[in-house]
Amino acid sequence: MRGIVLLNPNYKIGDLHTDESIAIQKIVTNRYMEEKNISPVILNPYQLHHYYTIPHELLSNLRNKKTGQIDCLVLHSLETIERFNYIYPEKWLELCGYFKEIISVTTQTPPVRAYESN
Repeated sequence: MRGIVLLNPNYKIGDLHTDESIAIQKIVTNRYMEEKNISPVILNPYQLHHYYTIPHELLSNLRNKKTGQIDCLVLHSLETIERFNYIYPEKWLELCGYFKEIISVTTQTPPVRAYESN
């Protein structure tokens, strides 16, 4: 199975900083890709990572590459793409059309509790 990972570097999980949130997104999606034997699709030979962080860039690369349908788009959660979907619903639908399946690794982000020192 072949797939592409889309992460959101601006998404905050609970009270975590964005750097910690993107690290968690990477860990969770990488683990899922390994467990399900999904090999990452590299559309651009110059891309630095095996994942995307900009939906517009992913869409542009899909249009230019003309790869046909890819098995899956892997997201940490649907919450990570919510803003893009709200602002650009037509582009989100077009993006979804390139994939047989959209996979949200987590159904919802668990709350992160900040513990106070006693």
